[in-house]
Amino acid sequence: MDKYMLLVRGGGGDSPEAVERKKQQYGVWMQELTERGKYIGGEPLTMDEGRMVHPDRSVNTDGPFIEGKEVIGGYVMFYADSMDEATEVAKTCPLLDGCDLEVRKVWSM
Repeated sequence: MDKYMLLVRGGGGDSPEAVERKKQQYGVWMQELTERGKYIGGEPLTMDEGRMVHPDRSVNTDGPFIEGKEVIGGYVMFYADSMDEATEVAKTCPLLDGCDLEVRKVWSM
């Protein structure tokens, strides 16, 4: 099995009730993946501060940044046997309701 990562893009703007509902749905989904031996981990990322470090070593702390719909808001790591299986896992993620999910294979080093 290989490691895969879902990069959660966009989201936000939900009511507190919707956020709570998504948390509960995500918890159930995470538990199902764990029971299948697929879940590795995942975390949401804060949206209050970020920095862009560029190849010339300069740092942006106050923008311009990418559009909100492109911001990576979190990630999920899991095991899958193929990109096709990883994509099917992504399709079942409750975060897909309101966010785009980018599926990437983790390069073993």
